[in-house]
This record gives sequence, C-alpha cells and structure tokens, in this order.
Amino acid sequence: MAGDAFKKVQPGQRLEITAEAFNAFLDAARAAREHKQFGTEASQFFRQSGIVKVKNASGADRGRFAVLGLTEPIILPANNETEFKRQVTFEGVVPAKNEHKGKFAVLLEPVAASKIGLAVVAGVVPVRLQVDPGQLYDCAEIIDGNTQALRNVPHGSARVLWIEATGSTERWAVVRLDDGDYEAHVLITGNVPDSDGYYPGEVQRYDVDTKTWQTLFECKVLDINQ
Repeated sequence: MAGDAFKKVQPGQRLEITAEAFNAFLDAARAAREHKQFGTEASQFFRQSGIVKVKNASGADRGRFAVLGLTEPIILPANNETEFKRQVTFEGVVPAKNEHKGKFAVLLEPVAASKIGLAVVAGVVPVRLQVDPGQLYDCAEIIDGNTQALRNVPHGSARVLWIEATGSTERWAVVRLDDGDYEAHVLITGNVPDSDGYYPGEVQRYDVDTKTWQTLFECKVLDINQ
C-alpha cells in the first residue's frame, strides 16, 4: 500500500517529494495567485454583500468616499465562472445621469486608477452632498460627471439620514444606499395652469403617527393627459 503522499518530514529526514504532492503544491500556488488580486476571502463579502470590490476604471485616482458608477463585474462568467461566483465585483466609472441612477458605489478607501478597492453598494456610508441651503430633501442621487459628491434631491436612489448643519452648498452627509423612494405624492392646489401649462402643487408625505399629510415643498405639475 502506498504511503501518505502528504506526510510531514521530520528534522534530519531525507526529503522525498512524490509527483502527487508536487502537483498538489502547484495547484495550490496557482489558485493563490489567481485569487491574490481580490485579497480577502469571498465568504466575508457574502456575509456583508453591501461591501464589494470595485475596480477604478474612471481614468484617474479616486479618494475615499468618491462616487463611481457601476458597470460590469471585473471578471465575467464567460471568462471565469468559478471566480465570478466566488465574490461580487464591479468596474467603476465616472457617473453618467442616463446610466448610473441607482447604480453607483461609494469608495471606502483611496483607489488608484485601474486598481481595486472596497466600496459600499448597499448600506450606510458618509458622502459629500451638494444641497440647496434653503431647502433640504430626504434623498440623494448621482451628479452627471461628478465623482466627488451626490446631489440632494426630493426623490432618489439613496436616503439621507443626516446632513451637516452648515450654510455651505456642499456638506458632509450620511446616506443609506438602498433604492430610495422614487414615488412622489403630489397635491394639486389649483386648477388654473400658468403660462407654461403647469398647475400649482405640493409634494407631501403621510405621517403615520399623526395620520396627516405633511407638505414638504411647493412644486409645479404638468397634466400629461392633455
């Protein structure tokens, strides 16, 4: 009967490596090399799938808390299905308004161009937020061509949990990336349109505790049925 090909060698004992053991060492080294670019084991990312690896394909170095639009996985299943299934990854680019609304990540660490780093795609994270000091809203969304901040908006794909209390038009905020509330509840307050055909209205939110509708801000409404 053949001996154990993987039996450890004792001090002073003659080293003899079988073909089986040598091939196993090569397989292990090859697997480690293929996975090296991803760093931490995949199991950690599946336990916390809101944090993923993102390759900076934006064409420039990006700092911590930069915003990148998400495109395709770094490794596609057609190229390496095993690695594709091992962990969730994306390539990140400069956000574009027609492509990346609700499809973006916030970097958790500085990432040089063409390098890979950690980013939040779902969950709570600090971020720079462009705001109107006279009217703060509950949601945030990408800014076309801007990797430095999100824009404060009435309805968007991120929920604003906190905004820095300053008078600046760009502030620190804490947001939750979660496919925010896109649905607007609008009360039309008049039946006479203005010169552009818009009716006066108010964006409202229902308060469950008081069982009343609260007005958030005034708006204009276009009747698309006309």
